[in-house]
Amino acid sequence: MSDKVVDINSKRDDLRHKRKEKQLKDMKNKFEKALPTEEHDPKKKLLNLFKKKPKK
Repeated sequence: MSDKVVDINSKRDDLRHKRKEKQLKDMKNKFEKALPTEEHDPKKKLLNLFKKKPKK
């Protein structure tokens, strides 16, 4: 009986971590839909966001 120890806290932590990863993935997808770019490199995407747009 003593060798059957269940660690409930580790299960909770794993579920919390998975939930946060899912929320992060969802947020990234929403951001990409809001500001679509043709760049596939994340660093270049960010650089394009902060470039000054030419005045008309």
